[in-house]
Order: sequence, then C-alpha cells, then structure tokens
Amino acid sequence: MKSLIKVALKPFLVIFSVTVLLTSYANAFFTDISLPRITGVKKVVQRASVGLEWRSISSFLNVTGINIYRAEAKPGANQVYEKIGTIGNRFATHFVDMHVKPNTKYFYTLTTTSGLNESSHGDIIPVQTKPPYKPVKIDSAEQVAKDVVKILWVPSSNDSIYKYIIQRKNDNSRWFYVDTVRGRLYPEYIDTTAKRGHIYSYRVIAFDAYGLSSLPSKVVKVEVK
Repeated sequence: MKSLIKVALKPFLVIFSVTVLLTSYANAFFTDISLPRITGVKKVVQRASVGLEWRSISSFLNVTGINIYRAEAKPGANQVYEKIGTIGNRFATHFVDMHVKPNTKYFYTLTTTSGLNESSHGDIIPVQTKPPYKPVKIDSAEQVAKDVVKILWVPSSNDSIYKYIIQRKNDNSRWFYVDTVRGRLYPEYIDTTAKRGHIYSYRVIAFDAYGLSSLPSKVVKVEVK
C-alpha cells in the first residue's frame, strides 16, 4: 500500500516542484542586448531625495518597463546594487528616490525590460546628497530665576526650517527631549523644569517639514543654584 501511495504521489510532487520553481523565477530577468540601454541620465540632488530624468524610449514598442538600481558607495569594495523601483511603462522619463540619507554617496543605473527580459545596465550615475543643515548657533543659556533657565539662539537662515527641538541632560545621563519650539524665527526657550543643585547641558536641533534635522548646536551648560 505504501509503495502505491509513493507511486501515486510522484506525478503530483513533480508538478508541485515545477510550480514552485516557476514561481521562484517569476520575477527573474534574462539579459537581452537588443533592448535599449538608458544613458545620459540627468540628476537633481537634495538632502533626502534624488531625482533622475532620461530621454524617452517610447519608440521601442517592445519595452514594457524600466528598472532602477541603487548602490551606496563603500570604499575598497564592490558596490552592491539593489533594485529600488520598477516603472511599468515605456513612456516614463522621471524617477524620484526619497529613501536616501544626507551627505552620502550613491550610484544609480537603469535598465529597460520586456517581459522577463532585461537590457544591459545603462550608465553608472554617481550622486552625492547634500549635507545636513548647519547647526543652530546658541547666543546664551543662563538661570533667570529660581529653577528657570532661558536659552537664546540665532534663528536658522534656511527657509526650510520650521521648528527646533530642545534637548537636555544632567550629570552623565543621556540626552532627552524637553520641548519643541515652532517657527523658524522663534529664538528662545524657557525651561521651567530645572532643579536647584544640578548642572544641565542643553543643545538645539533644527528640523524642516520633512523631518530632516540640522547638526546639533554646540552644548551649553548651566548650573542651577
């Protein structure tokens, strides 16, 4: 009986194995040198986004899509490219990558596709994202009353900044969030939670509307007496 079951299962197992194999390779691509390569790509680079623009390939009727690959530059090593986007038609000429870090070097390359076939990689496009915003300059930090510390800073000159985060620590503790000051031109914070007998360290970090931060300001210390 066991032998009959094994014999009966064999065709099913073969079909199942083939199905799994085909499913596994459903997203595979095979290089087709007859497909057009994407070259001469233009770029626009910000702190946390990279825009790419290329010439239209719509005249190639067999093209069904475009793949975008990215690698983060690593010194002394081969760059590992990851597919970060797929555009499902040949008429597209733009792509925006919004998953990059400030002050980081990347490489991009694009391919065209036709079904499960893929062109050779196009030009390698080097990109260096912009550095973080400059740190806020603190004017003063001093005790102005019992258990009250006032901090003054120079507002950021960058119009994209819209709020400031105040951080504080005492003794050897970690930095922790104290409060948020909204408005780029607002230049002060008054800390009413300070306690006598402690030395507090303060710093200010500016943020834009997209959540990108400046470098932290210099650290200022205040002894509350």
